[in-house]
Amino acid sequence: MKNFKIIYLVFLICIIGCKNIDKRKELSNNIHELISNKKLDIGISIRDHSGDEIVSVNNKKYKLYSVSKLFLAVYILNQVDKGKLNLNQPILFSKKDLKPDLYSPLRDSIPQGTTLSLKQSLKFMIKSSDNNVFDKLAVASGGLSNLNIFIHQTFKATKDQFSIMHDYSSSQRDFESNIITPSMATEILYQLEKKEILSDHSYDSLKNYMEHSVINTRIQGLIKKDTQSFHKSGTSNRENGIITACNDIGIVNLKNGKSFMIAVFISNSKEDDATNDSLIAKITELAYTNLNN
Repeated sequence: MKNFKIIYLVFLICIIGCKNIDKRKELSNNIHELISNKKLDIGISIRDHSGDEIVSVNNKKYKLYSVSKLFLAVYILNQVDKGKLNLNQPILFSKKDLKPDLYSPLRDSIPQGTTLSLKQSLKFMIKSSDNNVFDKLAVASGGLSNLNIFIHQTFKATKDQFSIMHDYSSSQRDFESNIITPSMATEILYQLEKKEILSDHSYDSLKNYMEHSVINTRIQGLIKKDTQSFHKSGTSNRENGIITACNDIGIVNLKNGKSFMIAVFISNSKEDDATNDSLIAKITELAYTNLNN
């Protein structure tokens, strides 16, 4: 009788395992079919609630653009948790800091400059994706080299998997050397979600900013409005009809209380903006539907 129970348990585990493998294959096949005829380069990583990477497409270096702001925020909040920075400390934005050639809702609203708390500055950087605020906070937090050290040590990332060495005031060529791989992007998101990288208060604040961050037509484009999701996008300009970067990474909650992590990086795309956004939205929807079943 005891042996029968053991055999039955092993058999049941095998059935569940095979079912999960079939679901992963179905998801991967559906995604490959979706992207097969598109005129673009795309990198995709999807991790389930246990951290297993269930989809990986073109795990190579992609340009970060404004996705970089998320990682600076993580580093700053980690420093806040350690007592090295304070959310209430003032950050002075002079008129000189608010450069006219950068995307900056803060400058547009207060062109003469202002003083914000660190907390308010983080909110501007993530929710509004303000480039001038990124540059200011990079300096205020000790420089981008410290951010790289933090990411490399905390998340075991190599320089070929993650590198942010240039701010928005740099040349376009230098700025575009800020890179990440899709798999490292979802690995960082997974560790943020499952490990104590940030305090509960800091992580809740970050997720609130991410939930309401600009550009909700990608990861948040097709999933139900009552589904919580947290993301940070990144977008380049278009030159000669080609867009260098259309990115979005984030965490999506499932009905069962679990979540999945997703990163999609589109580069060298000849597709229009609506098609690029829709592609990320459809990939997210496929993952959401597959993992909810």
